[in-house]
Amino acid sequence: MNDLTVHEMMEELKHKYTKLWWTTDKCFPALGAEISLNEKKAREKMMNQFTDALFSLLKQCPKNEAQRADWKKRLWSMIKNFGHQWGFDEEAVNEEFAKELPNITHTFIANVNAFNPDMKLDKMLQALRNAWIMNLLQVLFKIKVEYTPSVFAYSMLYPYTDNYLDDIKVSAEDKNKISKRFRLRLEGEQIEPVNAYEEALFNLVGMIENQYSRANHDELYESLLCIHDAQCNSLTLHDEIISPYEKDILGMSADKGGASVLADAYLVNGKLSDSQMDFSFAYGMLLQLCDDLQDAKEDLNNGQMTIVSMTVGKWPLDNITNALFDFSDKIMADSYANLDPDESDKMKAFLKKNLMLLIFEAVSQNQAYYSKAYIKTIEKYVPFRMAYTQKLYKKLKKKYKNFSSTEGYTIDDVLLMASEI
Repeated sequence: MNDLTVHEMMEELKHKYTKLWWTTDKCFPALGAEISLNEKKAREKMMNQFTDALFSLLKQCPKNEAQRADWKKRLWSMIKNFGHQWGFDEEAVNEEFAKELPNITHTFIANVNAFNPDMKLDKMLQALRNAWIMNLLQVLFKIKVEYTPSVFAYSMLYPYTDNYLDDIKVSAEDKNKISKRFRLRLEGEQIEPVNAYEEALFNLVGMIENQYSRANHDELYESLLCIHDAQCNSLTLHDEIISPYEKDILGMSADKGGASVLADAYLVNGKLSDSQMDFSFAYGMLLQLCDDLQDAKEDLNNGQMTIVSMTVGKWPLDNITNALFDFSDKIMADSYANLDPDESDKMKAFLKKNLMLLIFEAVSQNQAYYSKAYIKTIEKYVPFRMAYTQKLYKKLKKKYKNFSSTEGYTIDDVLLMASEI
């Protein structure tokens, strides 16, 4: 694929992986050993103890800086120990990744606060999730796991642009206008921003340009244009009654997810091999489909067409979820293996475990859209009972909403102070 442009390579990969999707097995997947009821209850008890202890400690966030330093140590020690109990430690993942992730997280959040002090916590976490994906790609590409200007800039660009384009309060005319001007900036034109929003967007592009010269990284900047175009194209799936025979809805999800992680990959490595490009696109498409499953109800209510939201209310999500499990297995068996045939199975197992938990979570949040038989069957393999999972979400939302610290801090203030370097 080396003689093709990034856009042409994306078309090849989209064809490859949408074709793979249609060949997926729709039968219930092999999910490993069943988890006994007693084991589930033990895990639920451990989760309850952790969440209660966590919120109790968060409420104790002190004003005194010296005391706060000790408070942060206790907080992160609690979180780390909980992660070890669930198998998320240096032994389960890449040691450098596990070691550097907390430092990168602290640095990232500090820079978000400096760049935009008014950014809400949920948007910050959305950006942080992308930064973690970029760090994961650094591991897979065997390069240093680190925070870079491009990790920050692109991770911030995604919520800035995607959420703006998804905002129903912004007119289609304004979205079209800003998208055209932003595309010119991505192409390298030095245009003056007309408002604070554009200034932020253009400054983030400038951070990438300071790390990667345009003269030597044509493909990198083409990948940024690809994700921008994919985001804009997805707008045509808003608030329309569309048949899957009118538009390639699966292909548009593939474009958006694949292009997003492909840009991640270019921004951590500068240039990509065919196998790196293949895996990045496939992994991005897979994550997008997982998101589509998780957001099924929200997308349906917002008029956002995906292969999942179009299924909801017409057919159970049983088969489409089985297909997603199989699609994940196929990508990890083939595309991941081609990335580095000599790589140990440790990171592969870590990725597979996280993908499975991601799908489990999506199922638990959308139980009403599955057959009773499917929920009864899959419940044998999920970490908790389905009824408990729903109660847990409600409990966490209630604790978050009703949070009151001893010093009068909001929950967002406390979480941000906990992440300070």
